Amino acid sequence: MRHLRALIAVVEEGSIAQAADRLLRTPAAVGNAILLLERRFRAPLFERQATGMAPTHFGQTAYKRARRVAAELDFARVELAPYAVSTNAPIFSMVVGERQLHALVKLREMKHMPSVAAVVGLTQPAVSALLRDAENTLRLSLFRRTAKGMIVTEAGELLIFRLRRVLAELRHLEADIAQLRGEIAGKIQFAALPSLRTRVLPKAISTLSSRHPDVQVSMVDAPFEVLFAGVQSGEIDFILTGLSADYFHRDFRIRVIGRDRLVVVARADHPLTHHDFIDPATLLHYPWVLRDRGAPTRELLNDVFRRLKLESPRVVAQAGDLGLLRGLLYSSDAISAVSPEYLAYEIASGSVKVLNVDLPGTEREIGFILRRDAQPSALCEKLMQHIETAAEGVLIAERT
Repeated sequence: MRHLRALIAVVEEGSIAQAADRLLRTPAAVGNAILLLERRFRAPLFERQATGMAPTHFGQTAYKRARRVAAELDFARVELAPYAVSTNAPIFSMVVGERQLHALVKLREMKHMPSVAAVVGLTQPAVSALLRDAENTLRLSLFRRTAKGMIVTEAGELLIFRLRRVLAELRHLEADIAQLRGEIAGKIQFAALPSLRTRVLPKAISTLSSRHPDVQVSMVDAPFEVLFAGVQSGEIDFILTGLSADYFHRDFRIRVIGRDRLVVVARADHPLTHHDFIDPATLLHYPWVLRDRGAPTRELLNDVFRRLKLESPRVVAQAGDLGLLRGLLYSSDAISAVSPEYLAYEIASGSVKVLNVDLPGTEREIGFILRRDAQPSALCEKLMQHIETAAEGVLIAERT
């Protein structure tokens, strides 16, 4: 963080000497910060010229990300002003270490200081000292000590939201620089519709990893409101999901890649599989297994039943996990509504049957949800491209 602060000053001032005056540091300290960044990135960030320091393509790329980091901290300063925060606190000026940011974010998640210490590689007293230093310099309480652990305050929540975005920008910076070196490396964190985890995602991820073995892909599974918050905070790069009209009104950027539809499924010897045609009202006599409330599949199905002037299905289990869904279908009279792609292998083998029932209006758009002002790394863009390619022939209609 300190080194990126120096990089911003050198790019904007055009020389190490002027950057040093601006930062109230010695020219040697600023020059050393640039050298350390160049070693970290294994790339030249500046061309040393008689007229000053001219950023290379690597330097310009790093500068753009560093500026986004600075902007997030400026937003935090403004948002916390009503709490009488010390606006000169080091955390707002990019002079706090990345590890302290990680510790604060993890403490909000885990609420337990020893657990945070183990995750970030510090002792518990060191984590306690980091928190104490942050609160003292901000003149602000970030956490409340309770019997249930460390509970973030309202002001702490505002700050940590911005710190998550800062850490996401730093993660993307590493991937951007690696890509400029001709390497594809880094981390991607995303969430995805269960129906595309059967064939589309394995194919896309396998293609990416076979070409770029240094890439690490992590998929997050959580309730949708948690996923949306993760996209807004930058911790999740994108969500691949069924889209509802509500998503277009939120502060997201949406990229539609196709459509799919829902079918009602049951085990092969289920009583309903012997019917040539099933009235939708008959489905309400059976227990259902569906995703959690707020999931696109569930909301779409509820809308269909409302339009038919029927009650919502009686949900006996909320299960987004394929193994659990499959087990519940096999062992009971439960039914479910899914994309046929989700149970593609089971339907093909005949162990699961698609029921002959007409539920009009169950087609939906499928696409990527990203933060509106996000700047995805080149690595993230590559994975999304591989997903679109793998989805060809699987999703309904033309990709848009």
